[in-house]
Amino acid sequence: MKKIGIVTFFKANNYGVCLQAIATSEFLKRQGYEVDIINYINPYEHRIFKWSYKENDKIIGYVTSFMKNILLGKKRYYNKGFKNVENYYHLTEHCVTKVEQVQDMKYDILIAGSDQIWNPLITGEIDPVFLLQFGKAERRISVASSLGSKEPTETEKNIFKEAFKKFSYISVREQYAKKCLQDLTDKNIKVLMDPTFLFNKNEWIDLLGRKSKAFDIKEKYILTYFISSQKSSYQDRVLEYSKKFNCPVWSIQFTNYTWKVTNRKIMGASIEDFIALFMNAQLILTDSFHGTAFSINLNRNFVPFKHSENPLRIVNLLQNLGIAERLDMPAEKYKAINYDEVNKKLEILREDSKEWLLNAVEFE
Repeated sequence: MKKIGIVTFFKANNYGVCLQAIATSEFLKRQGYEVDIINYINPYEHRIFKWSYKENDKIIGYVTSFMKNILLGKKRYYNKGFKNVENYYHLTEHCVTKVEQVQDMKYDILIAGSDQIWNPLITGEIDPVFLLQFGKAERRISVASSLGSKEPTETEKNIFKEAFKKFSYISVREQYAKKCLQDLTDKNIKVLMDPTFLFNKNEWIDLLGRKSKAFDIKEKYILTYFISSQKSSYQDRVLEYSKKFNCPVWSIQFTNYTWKVTNRKIMGASIEDFIALFMNAQLILTDSFHGTAFSINLNRNFVPFKHSENPLRIVNLLQNLGIAERLDMPAEKYKAINYDEVNKKLEILREDSKEWLLNAVEFE
């Protein structure tokens, strides 16, 4: 049995981070591989787990982050929501934060996982661990890795160019990343779907959704899941949809902040709750890439709001599935989604991603 080691974000207080890590690990495990999530946490990312840190890279951030954690309960609700995540993958024993600490690792295959592991705005700099510049392995593969909306500098491009020489296969999550990186390697860079699409609606329900008490909810509600700092500007649109659907608004959130359009706050929802709440919603309003991805994968009606800080991921996904008109769709122009057409495109892309990944890990 071949052994695979994956480096990716897996511990951040973020549903997308956790669910993409679970998806990649679980998919490969079901193919008969022994799979580890390597317990590596990028040092810049690691700062967010402290009670106080330089939020948004501003000195005042030390104060604002501390106040959110203490007065609004942010840290407590994060701990509540993500406490069971490690039940869904195998994590190596010791947590490490430096490339020197993983240099002696040996795997048949090393994988740089998905999410924005190649975005220095998230990692502080281009992280050599996330470029698999460590250990011993027969093969090195990137699986739907992302730059976010960040364009690499010339210095960063040189780092990618040198690192790619060791890769057997390279894939990214967005067409934008392929455009930025293809000239840096003679290998064809493949654009894959986010790993959460490796599993379909029924598989996610069986894996997570049925384990939530929210799975049997009969009430009608609009669900909001917003992650950007500009979410206060969404309030009027949320209220318009609430009136149109004649439904209360339920909000997944991690602080006690009271939003004037929210009828019910879902504080510290687990990953199981996340799936169940999405599954039962009459409508989902979100500015999150993974909020959009799971709305589509679970075949829910949804409207994505443009995340001005990182819009390309959502735009690319909507375009690929022929539903780009849903971005910022006003309530008066709202229409339900024809998932018969969307699912035809989705299944083609899903199977293409599975085929590429299996070929990359199995090719002799």
